[in-house]
Amino acid sequence: MSSYNEFKAQTKRRRRRRNARRLVLLIITVVVICALAWVITWIMDKVDPQETKEESSSQSQQQEQSGESQQPEDGQSQQAQPAGWNVVGPLPATIDQTIVNPDYRMIALPENGRVDTSYFANALFIGDSVSQGWVVYDNPIKDIGNFCAYKGAGPDGVVNNAQMPLPDGTRVPMQDHIAQTLAEKQPEHIYILFGANSLKALTVENFITYYGKMLDWLKTVCRPDAQIYIQSMTPVTAAYEAGDARYSQANLYAVNNALAQMAYERGLYFVDLTEVLAGDDGYTIPEYSAPDGIHLQGAGYRAWLDYLAGHTAYSPTAPYLEGSPYYKEPQNS
Repeated sequence: MSSYNEFKAQTKRRRRRRNARRLVLLIITVVVICALAWVITWIMDKVDPQETKEESSSQSQQQEQSGESQQPEDGQSQQAQPAGWNVVGPLPATIDQTIVNPDYRMIALPENGRVDTSYFANALFIGDSVSQGWVVYDNPIKDIGNFCAYKGAGPDGVVNNAQMPLPDGTRVPMQDHIAQTLAEKQPEHIYILFGANSLKALTVENFITYYGKMLDWLKTVCRPDAQIYIQSMTPVTAAYEAGDARYSQANLYAVNNALAQMAYERGLYFVDLTEVLAGDDGYTIPEYSAPDGIHLQGAGYRAWLDYLAGHTAYSPTAPYLEGSPYYKEPQNS
Protein backbone atom coordinates (compact mmCIF):
# COMPACT_ATOMS: atom_id res chain seq x y z
CA MET A 1 0.00 0.00 0.00
CA SER A 2 2.87 2.35 0.87
CA SER A 3 4.38 1.73 -2.56
CA TYR A 4 1.13 2.70 -4.29
CA ASN A 5 0.75 5.86 -2.22
CA GLU A 6 4.34 6.81 -2.95
CA PHE A 7 3.82 6.19 -6.69
CA LYS A 8 0.66 8.34 -6.64
CA ALA A 9 2.49 11.16 -4.86
CA GLN A 10 5.35 11.01 -7.36
CA THR A 11 2.84 11.18 -10.22
CA LYS A 12 1.25 14.32 -8.77
CA ARG A 13 4.66 15.95 -8.30
CA ARG A 14 5.61 15.19 -11.91
CA ARG A 15 2.30 16.62 -13.12
CA ARG A 16 2.82 19.83 -11.11
CA ARG A 17 6.36 20.23 -12.43
CA ARG A 18 5.14 19.66 -16.01
CA ASN A 19 2.36 22.27 -15.59
CA ALA A 20 4.83 24.71 -14.03
CA ARG A 21 7.21 24.31 -16.99
CA ARG A 22 4.34 24.92 -19.42
CA LEU A 23 3.33 28.07 -17.55
CA VAL A 24 6.89 29.38 -17.55
CA LEU A 25 7.18 28.65 -21.29
CA LEU A 26 3.91 30.51 -21.97
CA ILE A 27 5.07 33.51 -19.96
CA ILE A 28 8.38 33.60 -21.82
CA THR A 29 6.58 33.40 -25.19
CA VAL A 30 4.29 36.32 -24.29
CA VAL A 31 7.24 38.39 -23.11
CA VAL A 32 9.18 37.70 -26.34
CA ILE A 33 6.18 38.65 -28.51
CA CYS A 34 5.64 41.88 -26.59
CA ALA A 35 9.34 42.69 -26.85
CA LEU A 36 9.33 42.10 -30.62
CA ALA A 37 6.24 44.28 -31.04
CA TRP A 38 7.91 47.09 -29.09
CA VAL A 39 11.10 46.80 -31.15
CA ILE A 40 9.18 46.88 -34.44
CA THR A 41 7.20 49.93 -33.32
CA TRP A 42 10.38 51.68 -32.23
CA ILE A 43 12.05 50.96 -35.56
CA MET A 44 9.06 52.25 -37.53
CA ASP A 45 8.96 55.46 -35.50
CA LYS A 46 12.66 56.03 -36.06
CA VAL A 47 13.04 54.93 -39.68
CA ASP A 48 9.90 56.26 -41.46
CA PRO A 49 10.43 59.95 -40.78
CA GLN A 50 14.01 59.66 -41.96
CA GLU A 51 12.93 57.90 -45.13
CA THR A 52 10.29 60.55 -45.75
CA LYS A 53 12.88 63.26 -45.24
CA GLU A 54 15.33 61.62 -47.64
CA GLU A 55 12.54 61.08 -50.18
CA SER A 56 11.52 64.73 -49.96
CA SER A 57 15.14 65.84 -50.27
CA SER A 58 15.60 63.63 -53.32
CA GLN A 59 12.49 65.08 -54.97
CA SER A 60 13.68 68.62 -54.26
CA GLN A 61 17.05 67.85 -55.86
CA GLN A 62 15.33 66.42 -58.94
CA GLN A 63 13.16 69.53 -59.25
CA GLU A 64 16.20 71.78 -58.98
CA GLN A 65 18.03 69.77 -61.63
CA SER A 66 14.99 69.89 -63.97
CA GLY A 67 14.54 73.63 -63.43
CA GLU A 68 11.07 73.29 -61.88
CA SER A 69 12.03 75.33 -58.80
CA GLN A 70 13.41 78.27 -60.74
CA GLN A 71 12.05 81.71 -59.90
CA PRO A 72 9.87 83.50 -62.49
CA GLU A 73 11.52 85.99 -64.78
CA ASP A 74 11.34 89.70 -64.00
CA GLY A 75 7.86 91.09 -64.45
CA GLN A 76 6.07 87.77 -64.48
CA SER A 77 5.24 87.83 -60.77
CA GLN A 78 3.07 90.92 -61.26
CA GLN A 79 0.85 89.27 -63.89
CA ALA A 80 -2.29 87.30 -63.13
CA GLN A 81 -1.28 83.67 -63.35
CA PRO A 82 -3.52 80.66 -64.01
CA ALA A 83 -3.65 78.80 -60.71
CA GLY A 84 -4.90 75.68 -59.00
CA TRP A 85 -8.36 75.00 -57.63
CA ASN A 86 -7.63 76.23 -54.10
CA VAL A 87 -5.52 79.31 -54.74
CA VAL A 88 -6.96 82.45 -53.21
CA GLY A 89 -3.72 84.29 -52.56
CA PRO A 90 -0.65 85.20 -54.59
CA LEU A 91 1.07 81.81 -54.19
CA PRO A 92 0.14 79.44 -57.05
CA ALA A 93 -0.67 75.75 -56.51
CA THR A 94 -1.42 72.96 -58.94
CA ILE A 95 -3.35 69.74 -58.53
CA ASP A 96 -2.79 66.71 -60.74
CA GLN A 97 -4.95 63.96 -59.34
CA THR A 98 -8.49 62.61 -59.21
CA ILE A 99 -10.68 62.72 -56.13
CA VAL A 100 -13.25 60.16 -55.05
CA ASN A 101 -16.64 61.04 -53.54
CA PRO A 102 -16.15 64.82 -53.72
CA ASP A 103 -18.26 67.28 -51.73
CA TYR A 104 -18.65 70.54 -53.63
CA ARG A 105 -18.94 72.51 -50.40
CA MET A 106 -15.40 71.49 -49.46
CA ILE A 107 -13.96 72.30 -52.90
CA ALA A 108 -15.70 75.67 -53.29
CA LEU A 109 -13.64 78.86 -53.28
CA PRO A 110 -13.66 80.36 -49.77
CA GLU A 111 -14.36 83.98 -48.92
CA ASN A 112 -11.45 86.18 -49.89
CA GLY A 113 -10.56 89.83 -50.49
CA ARG A 114 -13.61 91.83 -51.58
CA VAL A 115 -13.35 93.57 -54.94
CA ASP A 116 -14.94 96.72 -56.31
CA THR A 117 -17.73 96.48 -58.88
CA SER A 118 -15.30 97.63 -61.58
CA TYR A 119 -13.72 94.16 -61.31
CA PHE A 120 -16.62 92.74 -63.32
CA ALA A 121 -16.03 95.09 -66.24
CA ASN A 122 -13.19 92.69 -67.07
CA ALA A 123 -15.37 89.59 -66.63
CA LEU A 124 -17.46 87.44 -68.99
CA PHE A 125 -20.55 85.52 -67.87
CA ILE A 126 -21.38 82.44 -69.98
CA GLY A 127 -24.63 80.58 -69.40
CA ASP A 128 -28.31 80.05 -70.04
CA SER A 129 -31.48 81.98 -69.22
CA VAL A 130 -30.49 82.20 -65.54
CA SER A 131 -27.45 84.20 -66.62
CA GLN A 132 -29.61 86.31 -68.94
CA GLY A 133 -31.08 87.84 -65.79
CA TRP A 134 -27.92 89.90 -65.43
CA VAL A 135 -29.04 92.05 -68.39
CA VAL A 136 -32.76 91.95 -67.53
CA TYR A 137 -32.83 93.11 -63.90
CA ASP A 138 -31.24 96.22 -62.46
CA ASN A 139 -27.90 95.44 -60.84
CA PRO A 140 -24.50 97.17 -60.60
CA ILE A 141 -22.91 95.26 -63.51
CA LYS A 142 -25.82 95.27 -65.94
CA ASP A 143 -24.20 97.94 -68.11
CA ILE A 144 -20.51 97.19 -67.57
CA GLY A 145 -20.22 93.39 -67.66
CA ASN A 146 -19.89 91.10 -70.66
CA PHE A 147 -22.49 88.38 -71.17
CA CYS A 148 -22.80 85.37 -73.46
CA ALA A 149 -26.14 84.09 -72.18
CA TYR A 150 -28.57 82.08 -74.31
CA LYS A 151 -32.14 81.02 -73.55
CA GLY A 152 -32.62 77.24 -73.33
CA ALA A 153 -28.89 76.57 -73.72
CA GLY A 154 -26.52 73.97 -72.26
CA PRO A 155 -22.87 73.00 -72.68
CA ASP A 156 -23.86 70.69 -75.54
CA GLY A 157 -25.00 73.77 -77.46
CA VAL A 158 -21.55 75.32 -77.06
CA VAL A 159 -19.78 72.13 -78.16
CA ASN A 160 -22.08 71.70 -81.19
CA ASN A 161 -22.15 75.43 -82.00
CA ALA A 162 -25.95 75.44 -81.87
CA GLN A 163 -27.87 78.62 -82.69
CA MET A 164 -29.58 79.89 -79.54
CA PRO A 165 -31.34 83.18 -78.67
CA LEU A 166 -29.72 86.09 -76.87
CA PRO A 167 -31.79 88.22 -74.44
CA ASP A 168 -33.02 90.40 -77.33
CA GLY A 169 -34.19 87.30 -79.26
CA THR A 170 -31.36 87.30 -81.82
CA ARG A 171 -30.19 83.76 -82.56
CA VAL A 172 -26.44 83.22 -82.81
CA PRO A 173 -24.12 80.19 -83.06
CA MET A 174 -22.98 79.85 -79.45
CA GLN A 175 -19.39 78.72 -79.92
CA ASP A 176 -18.68 81.36 -82.57
CA HIS A 177 -20.30 84.06 -80.47
CA ILE A 178 -18.32 83.13 -77.35
CA ALA A 179 -15.03 82.93 -79.28
CA GLN A 180 -15.67 86.34 -80.86
CA THR A 181 -16.48 87.91 -77.48
CA LEU A 182 -13.34 86.42 -75.93
CA ALA A 183 -11.20 87.74 -78.77
CA GLU A 184 -12.68 91.24 -78.56
CA LYS A 185 -13.00 91.70 -74.79
CA GLN A 186 -10.08 89.54 -73.54
CA PRO A 187 -11.75 89.07 -70.14
CA GLU A 188 -9.52 88.17 -67.22
CA HIS A 189 -12.36 86.49 -65.30
CA ILE A 190 -14.83 84.00 -66.83
CA TYR A 191 -17.92 82.80 -64.94
CA ILE A 192 -19.83 79.77 -66.25
CA LEU A 193 -23.31 78.57 -65.26
CA PHE A 194 -25.29 75.85 -67.05
CA GLY A 195 -27.74 73.21 -65.90
CA ALA A 196 -31.21 74.73 -65.61
CA ASN A 197 -32.14 73.45 -69.07
CA SER A 198 -29.66 70.59 -69.42
CA LEU A 199 -31.19 68.38 -66.73
CA LYS A 200 -34.37 68.29 -68.81
CA ALA A 201 -32.65 67.49 -72.11
CA LEU A 202 -29.67 65.35 -71.05
CA THR A 203 -28.78 62.65 -68.59
CA VAL A 204 -26.49 63.81 -65.81
CA GLU A 205 -23.67 61.75 -67.31
CA ASN A 206 -24.07 63.37 -70.75
CA PHE A 207 -24.39 66.82 -69.20
CA ILE A 208 -21.09 66.39 -67.36
CA THR A 209 -19.39 64.96 -70.47
CA TYR A 210 -20.45 67.94 -72.59
CA TYR A 211 -19.48 70.33 -69.81
CA GLY A 212 -15.96 68.89 -69.77
CA LYS A 213 -15.65 69.17 -73.56
CA MET A 214 -16.84 72.77 -73.39
CA LEU A 215 -14.24 73.62 -70.74
CA ASP A 216 -11.45 71.99 -72.74
CA TRP A 217 -12.44 74.06 -75.79
CA LEU A 218 -12.81 77.24 -73.77
CA LYS A 219 -9.28 76.99 -72.40
CA THR A 220 -7.94 76.97 -75.97
CA VAL A 221 -9.62 80.26 -76.94
CA CYS A 222 -9.46 82.41 -73.79
CA ARG A 223 -6.39 84.35 -72.70
CA PRO A 224 -3.80 82.08 -71.03
CA ASP A 225 -4.00 83.81 -67.65
CA ALA A 226 -7.80 83.94 -67.49
CA GLN A 227 -9.37 82.86 -64.21
CA ILE A 228 -12.23 80.46 -65.00
CA TYR A 229 -14.99 80.01 -62.40
CA ILE A 230 -17.48 77.13 -62.59
CA GLN A 231 -20.58 78.13 -60.67
CA SER A 232 -22.82 75.62 -58.94
CA MET A 233 -26.35 75.14 -60.18
CA THR A 234 -28.71 77.58 -58.55
CA PRO A 235 -31.30 76.10 -56.16
CA VAL A 236 -35.02 75.81 -56.93
CA THR A 237 -38.15 76.21 -54.82
CA ALA A 238 -39.86 73.33 -53.01
CA ALA A 239 -42.82 73.63 -55.38
CA TYR A 240 -40.59 73.30 -58.42
CA GLU A 241 -38.85 70.26 -56.97
CA ALA A 242 -42.22 68.63 -56.28
CA GLY A 243 -43.12 69.01 -59.94
CA ASP A 244 -39.85 67.69 -61.38
CA ALA A 245 -37.77 65.13 -59.48
CA ARG A 246 -34.78 65.86 -61.72
CA TYR A 247 -34.34 69.05 -59.70
CA SER A 248 -34.47 67.40 -56.30
CA GLN A 249 -31.92 68.55 -53.76
CA ALA A 250 -30.29 65.13 -53.88
CA ASN A 251 -29.87 65.31 -57.67
CA LEU A 252 -28.59 68.90 -57.61
CA TYR A 253 -26.13 67.89 -54.91
CA ALA A 254 -24.77 65.10 -57.14
CA VAL A 255 -24.50 67.43 -60.13
CA ASN A 256 -22.70 70.11 -58.12
CA ASN A 257 -20.28 67.49 -56.81
CA ALA A 258 -19.45 66.50 -60.40
CA LEU A 259 -19.00 70.15 -61.42
CA ALA A 260 -16.70 70.80 -58.46
CA GLN A 261 -14.66 67.72 -59.32
CA MET A 262 -14.22 68.97 -62.90
CA ALA A 263 -13.02 72.32 -61.60
CA TYR A 264 -10.62 70.63 -59.18
CA GLU A 265 -9.12 68.30 -61.77
CA ARG A 266 -8.70 71.05 -64.38
CA GLY A 267 -7.15 73.60 -62.04
CA LEU A 268 -10.19 75.90 -62.25
CA TYR A 269 -12.27 77.55 -59.53
CA PHE A 270 -15.63 76.40 -58.18
CA VAL A 271 -18.13 78.85 -56.67
CA ASP A 272 -20.92 77.55 -54.42
CA LEU A 273 -23.97 79.73 -55.13
CA THR A 274 -26.15 77.73 -52.75
CA GLU A 275 -24.37 79.52 -49.89
CA VAL A 276 -26.01 82.79 -50.88
CA LEU A 277 -29.17 81.81 -52.77
CA ALA A 278 -30.51 78.91 -50.68
CA GLY A 279 -32.06 79.09 -47.24
CA ASP A 280 -31.50 76.70 -44.35
CA ASP A 281 -34.00 74.29 -45.95
CA GLY A 282 -31.91 74.09 -49.15
CA TYR A 283 -34.54 75.81 -51.34
CA THR A 284 -34.24 79.23 -52.98
CA ILE A 285 -34.74 82.09 -50.54
CA PRO A 286 -38.29 83.32 -51.35
CA GLU A 287 -37.37 86.97 -52.02
CA TYR A 288 -34.73 85.83 -54.52
CA SER A 289 -36.93 83.45 -56.52
CA ALA A 290 -38.90 84.27 -59.65
CA PRO A 291 -42.53 83.02 -59.78
CA ASP A 292 -41.60 79.98 -61.92
CA GLY A 293 -39.43 78.57 -59.09
CA ILE A 294 -36.24 78.03 -61.11
CA HIS A 295 -35.21 81.53 -62.21
CA LEU A 296 -34.26 84.48 -60.03
CA GLN A 297 -35.51 88.04 -59.68
CA GLY A 298 -33.61 91.29 -59.10
CA ALA A 299 -32.86 90.81 -55.40
CA GLY A 300 -31.31 87.44 -56.19
CA TYR A 301 -28.88 88.90 -58.70
CA ARG A 302 -27.80 91.65 -56.32
CA ALA A 303 -27.13 89.08 -53.58
CA TRP A 304 -25.36 86.86 -56.11
CA LEU A 305 -23.10 89.72 -57.21
CA ASP A 306 -22.27 90.64 -53.62
CA TYR A 307 -21.27 87.02 -52.99
CA LEU A 308 -19.06 86.86 -56.09
CA ALA A 309 -17.33 90.10 -55.07
CA GLY A 310 -16.18 88.43 -51.85
CA HIS A 311 -15.24 85.07 -53.39
CA THR A 312 -12.58 85.77 -56.00
CA ALA A 313 -9.21 84.18 -56.61
CA TYR A 314 -6.24 86.44 -56.10
CA SER A 315 -5.25 88.69 -58.98
CA PRO A 316 -2.65 91.47 -58.77
CA THR A 317 -4.82 93.59 -61.08
CA ALA A 318 -8.03 93.22 -59.02
CA PRO A 319 -9.48 96.44 -57.51
CA TYR A 320 -9.68 95.29 -53.89
CA LEU A 321 -11.72 97.40 -51.51
CA GLU A 322 -10.09 99.07 -48.53
CA GLY A 323 -10.02 96.63 -45.65
CA SER A 324 -9.54 93.58 -47.89
CA PRO A 325 -6.34 91.51 -47.42
CA TYR A 326 -4.84 92.57 -50.76
CA TYR A 327 -5.92 96.21 -50.81
CA LYS A 328 -3.28 98.64 -52.06
CA GLU A 329 -3.47 102.37 -51.53
CA PRO A 330 -3.61 104.36 -54.77
CA GLN A 331 -0.25 105.72 -55.83
CA ASN A 332 -0.05 109.50 -56.02
CA SER A 333 1.00 110.60 -59.48
